[in-house]
Amino acid sequence: MLTPHSHSKLDILVVDDDPFVRETIQIFLESEGMKVRTADCGEDGIAQLHQAEPDVALVDLRMPRMNGLEVLRAFKDYAPEVEVVMATGDATLESALSAMRSGAYTYIEKPIVDLEKDLLGVLLRAAERRQLRRTNRRLQGDLQLALHQLDAERRERRIGSEGFPIGRLLRRCASASPAELKAMILSSIPDRDPAVLYLRSELLLVPCAAKGIDLPPVDAVLPTHRFSDPGELWREGQFPGVFQDQDEALILPLFWTGELVGLLVLPVSDQTSSIDPGHRLIRRIADTAAAILGPIGIRTSTPTG
Repeated sequence: MLTPHSHSKLDILVVDDDPFVRETIQIFLESEGMKVRTADCGEDGIAQLHQAEPDVALVDLRMPRMNGLEVLRAFKDYAPEVEVVMATGDATLESALSAMRSGAYTYIEKPIVDLEKDLLGVLLRAAERRQLRRTNRRLQGDLQLALHQLDAERRERRIGSEGFPIGRLLRRCASASPAELKAMILSSIPDRDPAVLYLRSELLLVPCAAKGIDLPPVDAVLPTHRFSDPGELWREGQFPGVFQDQDEALILPLFWTGELVGLLVLPVSDQTSSIDPGHRLIRRIADTAAAILGPIGIRTSTPTG
């Protein structure tokens, strides 16, 4: 639960085209010790979101050029964990439902008469939900990594000399650089298989490292929305010009606590096209790659990776 002391750690973004409303809310929230940024239109609010994610955004529903629902959807596309509270002077059931369906935490009616009760309390509850969600994601990540580590010895014994040294790789990753992590992941794939590692950069998957072949060009990106199911183990797809003499490839999404962090892409071969495409081994490599990349938060920072 958030305490009065933790108010000073909260970053609130107020998006409203009315300068009196913006100034009133900013003065009040800053008097409560919060950091407050303001934007006079939806476009400016989105630009500030891209600069730094707030804990909570208070967004006016009715604004010229770009209305509050459009701003809300843009926020949720870019930073789904940011809580958004809608503010409106003509709340209707339809507008409330539209906001909630689009991911708003709640909405409040304008004019806001009691700033402490009708505004501050709502923002604190929204910030607390964001904090709880982030804590839950961190704990899930810690648990997932612990399970990988606890299971490593048993897996290595089972798959024998042809197996994948999960435990040793996880131990080595702690002091490795991003470039070394990519090389470690690719080196774990059996020598007979070329491979490409894609890493996430915002809403795109960018080729960042390759084994046994040339790295695909930087414009050979894939949209993240093509891989939306955290339960997906693998699929076959077309990758023309990547692997010699064939276009089909085996694609293994790398998910960490439900979030897509990258892909491993290998050519489809006799070993990888049957009902178990070296699957148990390759999928374990992919799972461990996700366990390495997820907690570290490795992402491509430029189009070149």
